[in-house]
Order: sequence, then structure tokens, then C-alpha cells
Amino acid sequence: MSRRILFSLAVATLVIAAIIAAGCTGSTTSPAAGEIKKFSSADEIREYIEENTKLAAEADGDYYATGAVMARDVAVGVPQSAVAESAKGLTASAPSAGTGATDYSQTNVQVAGVDEPDVVKNDGRYIYVISGDTLTIVDAYPASTATIISKTTIDDTPKEIFVSGNRLVLFTTGTSAISENDSPVSARQVKSLRSYIPYNPVTRAVFYDITDRKNPKVTKDYEIDGDYTDARLIGSNLYLVTREKVSTYRDEEIIVPCVRESAKCIITPDVYYFDNPERSYAFTTITSFDTPSANEKDAKTYLVGSGNIMYVSQDAMYISYQKYHSIYRRGGVEPAIAIDDREVSSAGSSSGSVSSVLWEDFNAMSESEKQEVITEMKAQEVEKITKKEIDQSTTAIHKIAIDNGAINYVARGDVPGYLKNQFAMDEYHDNLRVATTSSVYTTRGSFEYNNVFVLDSGMKTIGSLTHIAEQEQIYSTRFIGDRLYMVTFKRVDPFFVIDLSTPTSPKILGKLKIPGYSDYLHPYDSTHIIGLGKETRTNDWGGVSTQGIKLALFDVSDVENPKQVGKVEIGDAGSDSAALSDHKAFLFDKAKNLLVIPARVVRQDAARSEKLIGDQPQIWYGAYVFGVDPSAGFVLRGTVEHGTGGSSHYWYGSSRNEVKRSLYIGDTLYTLSTAKILANPIDQINTTVATISLDEREDVLYPPMRVVE
Repeated sequence: MSRRILFSLAVATLVIAAIIAAGCTGSTTSPAAGEIKKFSSADEIREYIEENTKLAAEADGDYYATGAVMARDVAVGVPQSAVAESAKGLTASAPSAGTGATDYSQTNVQVAGVDEPDVVKNDGRYIYVISGDTLTIVDAYPASTATIISKTTIDDTPKEIFVSGNRLVLFTTGTSAISENDSPVSARQVKSLRSYIPYNPVTRAVFYDITDRKNPKVTKDYEIDGDYTDARLIGSNLYLVTREKVSTYRDEEIIVPCVRESAKCIITPDVYYFDNPERSYAFTTITSFDTPSANEKDAKTYLVGSGNIMYVSQDAMYISYQKYHSIYRRGGVEPAIAIDDREVSSAGSSSGSVSSVLWEDFNAMSESEKQEVITEMKAQEVEKITKKEIDQSTTAIHKIAIDNGAINYVARGDVPGYLKNQFAMDEYHDNLRVATTSSVYTTRGSFEYNNVFVLDSGMKTIGSLTHIAEQEQIYSTRFIGDRLYMVTFKRVDPFFVIDLSTPTSPKILGKLKIPGYSDYLHPYDSTHIIGLGKETRTNDWGGVSTQGIKLALFDVSDVENPKQVGKVEIGDAGSDSAALSDHKAFLFDKAKNLLVIPARVVRQDAARSEKLIGDQPQIWYGAYVFGVDPSAGFVLRGTVEHGTGGSSHYWYGSSRNEVKRSLYIGDTLYTLSTAKILANPIDQINTTVATISLDEREDVLYPPMRVVE
């Protein structure tokens, strides 16, 4: 072997060693399920957080200063016998809502059998809706006699609801003070920690008995520390997830989560953790309830990073958060090895005997040989740093088994990149499939690409497909059986069909490039997918401008050559829909040939007499109703108008007339805005047969002003 080759090998070794020493290597090794640990005291939590946030900061080369203290400074965990005792009581069955239609829509959910909370629910006769600070119950069926039968003012900020039989569960968020009566903290303990009583975010789960819909009665009122994250209802078992960021400022107490009933702490869940330094931590608490009896069943708290994207199957909950890694140490990039002749010579003077010989060899080389070796050294260093750059963001996913209310941690997996939303995860045949976008920022610029990973039941990665659609990012994904349908976007919309039938070898089957993009994908049948997003146009500067709402129908019967067989564009630039960001606003029923899209329609080309002062566009609020024909695309069945406005309502969400949800009971379509509910026969969409006013207050913004000719 030549001296030059030996020298290059030695240099490579030094480069790798130097980069490791500088903290420039990343790891995506996941801890085994058995590595989960349980804190035994509040002091242990405090020490762990201080030590590990410091380690994480130092690993990224940042300064560190903290001095967090702990509230509820007692051993963590309350014997579960208290939970078991409280579970005694009512039976698990609940009577039906009474006479109503047998055919009615339900919340559009990701997983069949796993109900998701929403701001509106219906049971075939009654509509339950959160409007402003009020929970309203409407006797909606039949529409000809629809009327409001009860209104309940909500003290805290309402979030979402579940309805199951004669039980309604309302989730709200607010704040709560640590008080002298908040067991197990005494007044002396609180005052010793801080001179005043702090307020912390809390989530309330209020269980109502709605046997008499005219007079809902509170059965149980629970308060759990942390902000509301999400919830799921599987059969009679309700799972609530709350999250509270752990403050690490000096003299700021860390509040151990507690479950209270009627302001009394009944459970301090065990707190679990992992040997994994994080820049910041959050208490993620999962609490389960038996819905009919309104009794708590289990509660666990996990000290993990901050995040809130959650996917839930019938028997497992996957909670994710994104980890960020700094590429370089504080003070800038230090070369892993010197790279000019002068520095090479000085570096050689401090090397060991073998390296000294190699440096002598280097000095004996010709000038051209020296430059070639130096070029190789630079390339090796860049390659190592680039690998670290690629690993600068990682998504950690925790798998937690759920079974009849029992909550048990399973394992953690890490994947490069970040998730778009809950539809980026899917469980299939005990494997978790994940789609991510990697955004890499470097001193040489930034670049993006997309990935698909398959993790086994133990959360170990067994299959991967990376660098899909470089310089684009994921806009929507939908896993259906052994396929993934994925839309990425930068200038055009590549619609990908990805094969996952062999979990260890994901592969792209076909793709279609068209203008625009889809924010949400919904299955029509086994060979057609509905896409909802925005249309795009090339502007005068060569860039891409977003236009109106776009509905697209994709034919995937030929997986290698997917086709767009239908397209509808609604409105001009500035148009929007609640369904673009929330799948629960998307209503589709194949049997009824019914597709309903809430719409805020901006018309840029309206006649001058219809525009505002300043030549601003006219706004229309309502819903578009379509039928879907696999061979021809979309057929407009009609529209439901909730109101009109002007440029003062330019941003989506600013008008009380914007339709946020739709549902059907029997053959009647109900569209809901903050202001009202309109009822329209499905076979006569343009005819409104009933109007139920929810809130008669005017929009906060100024009403539109017409141009006087």
C-alpha cells in the first residue's frame, strides 16, 4: 500500500475522531421498551431535568442556566386503589337518544372505530354544538320543527366534545392556582417555594348527563394539569391527552401533574422518563375514563419533549415530538483537522509516532501530491458534517398501548425529519408507517426532501425510502392498505403512489405532476382518491401564486400512471376552507353521493357595483355541495349561502358566517357557522327549510361599505 494511501486513511481516521470529539455525530438509536424508568420522588424529577437540559444544551454548544424548583414536593404517584374504588358505580350501558333518523353522518375520522372529538356532534336527532362560549343542543330532526332546546354557558375556553348515548363530555382549557387545599401540597410548602401562588394551565373534562336534553346535568367535573392536546373515544373508553411544558427558569416551580375531581386532587399519576437529554421537557399526561359511568380508569405521565401530533389506532396511541440538534459548537465551526501546509506541519508536531511518520511522508510529497491529499481531507470533513446536518432534526415517536382503559408504555422510535399532521402516521399489520419531510439548513444553503419509514411493533425501523421529491415538502398523505398516497409541492403537485406491501422495501410505483396541491386526501373507492387543496398559477415574476380552492379526483387503478380525472376550482386567490386545515370539516358519503366543502369564496372579478371602496373583492360564505362521478369528476349539486361580506373579512376565520362544519340527518343537510345552522334537503340543496340562530351578534369587524355610483 502506498504512503499516500496510508496517509489518506490516517487522515480519515483523524477526521472522524475529531468530529466525534466535537460532538458532530448524531444518533437515531431508540431505547428499548425496558429502558423506560419511573421517578420515585419530586427531587429526582428536579435533578433529572436540570442535569439533562444542561447536557442537551452543552451538546449543542449553548450556554446553560437554570435552577428549577418543584411544586408538590412529595413522592410521585397515588395508589391506584383510589382509582379502582372510584370506578365503582353506574353500569357501562347508556340509553339511546330517542326517536330520530337511523341514517346520519358522524365525524370524519382517520381510523374506523376510533372517534375523534369535535366542536359539533349529532346522534340522528339532536345536534350538539359549541358556538362561542356556549354549548347548544338543537332538536334538529325533522328540520321543519328544528329548535334550540338548551344553552349552557361555558366558563373556561371550550375546545371539543364527545357524545355517546346519554353522555356528553366537554373539554375546556383554563388556569388553576395551587392552593392550600390542593393535596398533597401544604400552604407551608407552597410559600417556601415561592412568595406567591402561581397559575398553571389546566384541562377540564366535564361529563354531562343528557337524558333530558333540555336540562343537561353535570355528573363529574375533572381537572387535569396541562393544556388540552387531543382525545379519543374507543367504545366506552375515553382517552384524554394533556401536555404541560416544564419551566426551567430559576425559582420557577415545576408542577407535577394531578387529576382533580371537584377541586380535590384524587390522582398524582406516576411520572415516567427515559435516559434522553432534551433541550426542553413537557409532562404529557394520558388519562382514561369510562364514559357511561364518568369514572376515571387510569392515568400516566411521561416526561418527554414538547409536541402534540398524535395518531391513535384501536389498541395503541402514538405521540410524537420533534427533536432539534445544533450542527456546530458555540463560536463557529472548528476544522476537524488543519487543511493548509503550515497548519499540517504544526499539527504533525503534536501527533504520535505513527502520525509523525505520516506527516514526514506528507512533507516528502511533491506539491501536486500535497494539494491532492488536502483536497481529499476537505471532502472527507464536508461529508461528515453533511451527515450531521441531515440529522439536525429528528421526530421521536412514543408508542403507548391502550386496552379497555389501561395505559402501558411500549417503546420509542426515532425517524429523521418532521411530520405534517396525524395522517403522516398509520398502523398496519402491527407496523407503524411514517412519512416525514427533512429540512436541512447548512452554511452552503438549505434543501428539503421527503421520506417514508416503516417501524415494527417494537418501534425499530425495518424499511425506508428517502430523498423523495427533493426541494419539495409533504402537503398531504393518506395510507390506505398497503399503499401510501402522498402529495408534495414547490411549483407543481407531484401525486405519488408508494407501495408498502413489502414493509422492508417501500418503493414508488408511480407519480403525476400537475399544477396546484392537495392539503387533504380522502378515499373515494379502491381506485380513486379525492384531493382538496389550492390551485396555483405561474405569476409574472416566474414564481408560483396560490389561487382558489381546488378539488381533484385521482384515478389510481393504474398505479404506475395515476391520472387526474376531475377538477373543480372554487373562487379566486384568497378563497379558503375549514376543511383545508381540519379533516373534520370534510363531509363525504359515497352511498348518498354527497360531498360538502365549507367555503369562503373571494371573487376578484366582481362588478364594480359589488365591490367595496378601494376596489376590493367581494366575499361569499357558505358551502359547496357536489356529487362525485369516477368517470367524469365532480358534479355541482348546489350551494348553501350563509352570508356575504367585504375586504374587512379578508382573513379566514374573521366572519361569524363562515361555515365550519356540515352534517346530515336523514335526507337533510345541515351547515353550521358560528352565527347559525341552515337546513337544506339533500335533493334540493338550494332550498333552505330551516334557520337556527346560534349567535345573533354582528361580526367584530366593520360591515362592508358599498360604492355609491
